Amino acid sequence: MRPREAGVTAAGVTVAGVTEAGVTALPDHVRQRIAEADCIIAASRFHADLPDGKEILDWPTPFSNIFNLLDDYSDKSLVLLTTGDPMWFGAGASLVGRLGREGCEIVPAVSGLQLAAAHLGWPLAACRIVSVHGRPAGHLHSALYPRARLLVIAQDGSSPAILAKALCDWGYGAAQIHVMAHLGGPEEVCFSGTAAGWQHDQVPDFHIIGIACGTDMPAIGIAAPDDSFRNDGKLTKRDARASALAKLAPFPQAVLWDIGSGSGAVSIDFLRAAPGATAHAIDRNDDQHVMAIENANHHGVAGFNTVTADLASDPQAVCAALPDPDAVFIGGGMSSAVIELAQARLRAGGVLVAHAVTIESESLLVSAWQSTGGDLMRLSVQHADPVGGFHGWRPLMPVTQWVWHKPPQQQHQGGA
Repeated sequence: MRPREAGVTAAGVTVAGVTEAGVTALPDHVRQRIAEADCIIAASRFHADLPDGKEILDWPTPFSNIFNLLDDYSDKSLVLLTTGDPMWFGAGASLVGRLGREGCEIVPAVSGLQLAAAHLGWPLAACRIVSVHGRPAGHLHSALYPRARLLVIAQDGSSPAILAKALCDWGYGAAQIHVMAHLGGPEEVCFSGTAAGWQHDQVPDFHIIGIACGTDMPAIGIAAPDDSFRNDGKLTKRDARASALAKLAPFPQAVLWDIGSGSGAVSIDFLRAAPGATAHAIDRNDDQHVMAIENANHHGVAGFNTVTADLASDPQAVCAALPDPDAVFIGGGMSSAVIELAQARLRAGGVLVAHAVTIESESLLVSAWQSTGGDLMRLSVQHADPVGGFHGWRPLMPVTQWVWHKPPQQQHQGGA
């Protein structure tokens, strides 16, 4: 018997993946777990193959209620049946995160994503996996690029038609869509077509969608165009934003604080470059947050969180509930107290990037640079514009950029 941890049933939890071959095709030791279990949690399509006399429950809705069930059955042995590999866009990751590695047994099966890649002849390592199950369909947007091969976990039978329309709206109408339902089972069926010509309004609920993007489709790059963000003029322009992002160094699962976030452009571009990241957009203006949320939805990013607060009053109290950041961008609300707080809360090895366009804000950056170091630079951008029948250079306001890295923690080596 495994040791009991907080929230783990005394008799143990087994989380097993099931393919279209059903419960009868599970490994012997999993079927033994089922035979001995006090309670089994499984999708309704698996119930008919489960042993009589057992307490059988459907997966709860919303999924988070599963932890209430674990508490209610804390003295029972449980088997939870999922689809495919529980640790790959499945319930296993959340359960291990809650119960701990020793708190539950994970038994994977071949994933529907693996079967879909094999069906299409796509190397799985070259595919981008996107889920719109329980998530807005717009999350697909940030995954699109020329020659992309995407495998999409669908919400239900309406997902292909919804995504086909969205692809057309985003300029990807020529993308090829492949819907593969019940792969590996007796009810396997597939549908194909272009996004612009999609005619299959309803397909079986349980399916994987493959999307192949063409070579002549648009790519956004590290910094999205200025006109792709709704804004009131307070926007970190694309060239300065690209410079900031290069210094902020987005990476998967990173945490960003975007102070004086405005339209949310820096946060959104950060999230596009950092799968699984979280951006906390801090601004005192609710109207800015309304625009920022619209922009986040338009660009299809997840992990965008708005914080309405005026940092001028008590920045420490405002940020107390936020996780320590890996990166901080200050584009507004500049003060010595805000800079000091950002430096204090940054993780070791993290980076702070601040932009100033006014003399007053610039003086704060100069003072911080003089006292704590870092790199101070001036960004100047000019665009060629018509001047009568000729052309001349029209400058944007120069941006003073300060970049400060928090020193990594010292690594102490043991020795005799």
